[in-house]
Amino acid sequence: RRSSDLTHAVLKSGPHKQFEVIVPPKELLMKDIRDQIPDKYFKRDMVKGFMYVARDILQSAVTIAFMYYGVLPMLEKTDEMGTVVSYLSRFVAWNAFWFLQGLNWTGLWVMAHECGHQSFSDYRLVNDTVGWFLHSFLMVPYHSWRISHGTHHKNCNHLTKDTVFIPTAKSAILTETIQESPIGTLWGILLMLTVGWPAYLVSNIAGQDYGRRASHFEPSSPIFRPADASDVVVSDIGVGVTLAAVIASIYSFGFVNVYCWYLAPYLWVNAWLVYITYLQHSDIRLPHYTADEWTFVRGGLATMDRNYGDTFGWFLHHINDSHVVHHLFSQMPFYNAIEVTRKHCREIFGDMYQVTDRSMFGSVWESWRECRYVIPKEGVMIYRK
Repeated sequence: RRSSDLTHAVLKSGPHKQFEVIVPPKELLMKDIRDQIPDKYFKRDMVKGFMYVARDILQSAVTIAFMYYGVLPMLEKTDEMGTVVSYLSRFVAWNAFWFLQGLNWTGLWVMAHECGHQSFSDYRLVNDTVGWFLHSFLMVPYHSWRISHGTHHKNCNHLTKDTVFIPTAKSAILTETIQESPIGTLWGILLMLTVGWPAYLVSNIAGQDYGRRASHFEPSSPIFRPADASDVVVSDIGVGVTLAAVIASIYSFGFVNVYCWYLAPYLWVNAWLVYITYLQHSDIRLPHYTADEWTFVRGGLATMDRNYGDTFGWFLHHINDSHVVHHLFSQMPFYNAIEVTRKHCREIFGDMYQVTDRSMFGSVWESWRECRYVIPKEGVMIYRK
């Protein structure tokens, strides 16, 4: 049976009920969706995976070489033009470098994410080895996050089982609208993009409430099973080695050098990661579910594909605009997920497929201000303000 032929519910959200919230039917099964996707898209190609990793590493190396051998000598010449010109030239050049290198490294982060889902190749040892090295370089505890992220995929938008971007629950509609000044909104977004990712890893900020401390670095954390302890330790070792290298480099070359060549691009990676994942799961059009209303398909379809243009999609390996397919079939390689998205999603899902090409800043501004809380007793929950 065709997914788009099944009847789905439509709720209204927003202050003026101007947004449609599509609720897929409970009877829609994964088999109904899988049967409509050609088998070729589920095949993993290890050589292609390594080619994408090599591409990202090459881009990073070229970016460094261009900055060091091309841009820096030019910046030295600006010293003769006065302090203001010299300062502005350096400010523009370094920020352009940090932005571009952040994109390059976010691509590497996405490839490690592919490894964690076992979509990089058919071999788990290869996947976990590549993923561990790439994520460790970016100070991400590979296995620890792989485990919690896998739980997120299994329980997407389930109010009490999902592991990230859990909405605030209220017992009833608030009598007064929650207001936040534009300055407060901007400050909240800035904090999310700068410290949100490490805060989530270290102390489970914006994660599920386990009733006690939870951290991706502690084997005893409620995020994990006892059997996961060794994987958590291995992940900690990877982050520890990189952190030790950073500290040693600061001692040898100075903080400014390490900040310019590693820490600033690293912060851009964190910002991209939080920005992308927040907007994939936080939108006024996306429902959340209590246990009696949730199904795996409903959770997978309660995500948003966002088109940032071909250039960003290329750097980010289309993690931004093929997320619906990725949530339903996480072991499908990203280069196939984008093909399924472009060629089959509309036909398979119809109005149940959520996608937008709104501006990047406008999207995060709207979601931050509109997605304030949900009411669990509603079962199928919409964001309220």
